[in-house]
Order: sequence, then structure tokens, then C-alpha cells
Amino acid sequence: MNKQNIFMFSGQGSQYYQMGKELYEQHKQFRYWMDHCNEMVSPLIKTSLIDVLYRGKGKSEPFDNILYTNPSLLCIQYSMFNLLKEMDIQPDFLMGYSIGELNAAVVSEAISLEDGISLAFDIGKLTNEKTKPASMLAIMGSKSIITDFSDIFHNCWLTAENFQDNFVVSGLPHTIKDLHENLKKKNIMSQILPVNYGFHTELIDPIEKDFKKRIKNIHISTTKIPMISSLKEGVIQELDSDYLWKAIRYPVNFEQTVKKIEQTGDYVFIDIGPSGTLSTFVKYILSSNSTSVSLQMINQFGRDLNAIEKLKTCLC
Repeated sequence: MNKQNIFMFSGQGSQYYQMGKELYEQHKQFRYWMDHCNEMVSPLIKTSLIDVLYRGKGKSEPFDNILYTNPSLLCIQYSMFNLLKEMDIQPDFLMGYSIGELNAAVVSEAISLEDGISLAFDIGKLTNEKTKPASMLAIMGSKSIITDFSDIFHNCWLTAENFQDNFVVSGLPHTIKDLHENLKKKNIMSQILPVNYGFHTELIDPIEKDFKKRIKNIHISTTKIPMISSLKEGVIQELDSDYLWKAIRYPVNFEQTVKKIEQTGDYVFIDIGPSGTLSTFVKYILSSNSTSVSLQMINQFGRDLNAIEKLKTCLC
């Protein structure tokens, strides 16, 4: 397949208990990298991340403790990246969604794995300690309904535009709960995400000072693999000290970013995340005459090994 590869890294909301469990139990290289990451995470969270993910709660239970979810998303996706690398599947570009920008920065070697894991944990700790609880709601419909039904969207923020008929809003928990119920009455589908904080809104502004202070203590290098930025809607190879703050503070326009990429050529979009959501978004975004392809690695329905083999077949 003579197309350039774009590896995509998902953010908060794509996590779930048991993600990658079959790979961990049956794929030696994936287990190696997860155990390697776990050695760095465990002293921070005061327990084994492997135990949290695979030896505790079931897949259907909400995985929303940010002290665990932030580092687990980085560890899972870093391990996925290395699994592909060992299969000789290499990225030409990296693209992160929200906190997935940090994952991309680590894979690009702009930030070391150890610093990335530490920062992922610190973001969770700061957010947990210094911001109000909030909720996120994914809505299956055109964002024009925000204007059409402005009365029920009062005190909500538009936080992400995923594709034409899918966007995310955030707000205080009672506001999002009421919105969810009101949308249900109007037969508009929506889903409350397992995210308890108001990322991409002013609700996380209380952590800005501490976050930027923390970033200054991290060595940031030039990226070895170019990153496609949803903030700048283009390719970047240098991360400034404010970049990762902006990635979690300002809304994500994933749809517009993919549309701009599509104009520059044909690509294979590979979703490194655990749920396959970014792959689905891309399929809806690509134009009907596009020859670009969108693929996923694993998802919450299991059969991880089969999914990896299917991906390998598609890329051969």
C-alpha cells in the first residue's frame, strides 16, 4: 500500500478496564512494553497499573479515575506503537487528540517516556486537586443543534468537533445530566463520557500556572517524527513550552484537521488508541472519492490478536 502512515493517539474518554488484556496475556512484545511502562507508573500511583487494568474491575464498569487513566492511555498507546514498530510498520506522521498530543510527543521522542508518564500523572493530580468536577457529553448530531436548542445548551462549552454529525460538549455535572435528558426527549442520541473534568474549557484554568511550571522542568527536543497538530491544523516539528497546555485547554477540531490533511495526499490513518474511535471519525470525514484508508488496532469488543493480524494484512 503506497501511502504514508499517520498514527493517531486518542485522549480521555477512549479508556476502559481490560483494554489490551488479550495482547498483554498472549503477545510477548506488547507485555514487555506494558511491564516496562508499569515500572515507571507504579511508584506514582502507589499500585500496579497492570493490576488496575487487568486484575480488578470489569470492562463494563466506568474507568474514570484520572490518576490512573492518564498514564494508562500513554502506556497502552506507547506499547501499541512499539508493537507496530516491531512488525516493521512505521509512521510518517503522528497525530494526537487532546491528551493524545502528549502520547504523540513521547513517541516522536520530543519528550522522554519517563517524563511523559510523570507529566500524564501530574496533569491528573493537578486537575483532581484544583478543578471542579465536570462532565463531557458526546452528541450524535450536527452542532447546529446548539443554536437550534440554545436553551438546553446553556452553560455548556463546545469542546470537540469530531465529524459532521458528532461533537462533544462539557459542563458541570448537573448541567450535562440535564442536557443528556433533554436530548433524549428530542430523540437526539448522546453519551456521557468517562471524563470527570472540564478539559478544553475554562474549568481547568486553575491548573495553568502549575502546569506550565511543571512543563519548564521537562527537556523538550525536536520531534524525530513530524506531528500533525489539531491546534495549528498542520505539521509541526517543534513543541514550545505552551503547546501541551493549549492541547488540553482549547477545543479540538479533529474534523477540520483531517480535512486539511486529506487535501495534501493519500494516507493510511492508523488508530493506536484502545477504542478505535478516531478511526471511525476519520471514516466519516474522508470524502467519498478519497483513496485514503482508516484502520484501527484494537477496540473494546476484544479479539485483539485477530485485530492485529487483520491490520497487518491490510498494510501488506
